Amino acid sequence: MKKIAVLLALLLLAGCQKEEKKPEADFDMFVFSFATDATNFSIKFTPGDSIFMKTSPIDYFYSVLTEEKRDSALALVKEINFSKYDAVYKDSAADGSILKFYRTKNDTVNHILIQGNNGPKELYQTANKIIELQKGQRWTPITGKQDFGNIDDIKLPKPLNPIN
Repeated sequence: MKKIAVLLALLLLAGCQKEEKKPEADFDMFVFSFATDATNFSIKFTPGDSIFMKTSPIDYFYSVLTEEKRDSALALVKEINFSKYDAVYKDSAADGSILKFYRTKNDTVNHILIQGNNGPKELYQTANKIIELQKGQRWTPITGKQDFGNIDDIKLPKPLNPIN
């Protein structure tokens, strides 16, 4: 009888442990865009596990993040305090990279555009983490236009075989 009571007590304690809280999305859509002379793309994160990539005006892809990568992506987006930064950082270097962080939540739109090399160091670090996060994903082409918000600042290459 004593063993049964101890076993029940242990089961009750195990059932009452706090469940680890998973990160939740604090956005409706988050888009990270990156452009250099060699590479141009935009990645759209959703509150779920799907991500989308745009590599030209008509080329769209999607992928599904693992739970670990999804949690990592949500944490990265949450780190960006849009109110802490200016909306635009530009320098006169014509050959620098362009980064854009774009977030929507309800009717609020926030963005940070960095053109050149004079943006805040922590945003370059976040950009590198996002670029690393999407590496190794299996990208599947999709048809139909996807909403990526305002990425007009990112000059995507023209498709090789445009459909007219």
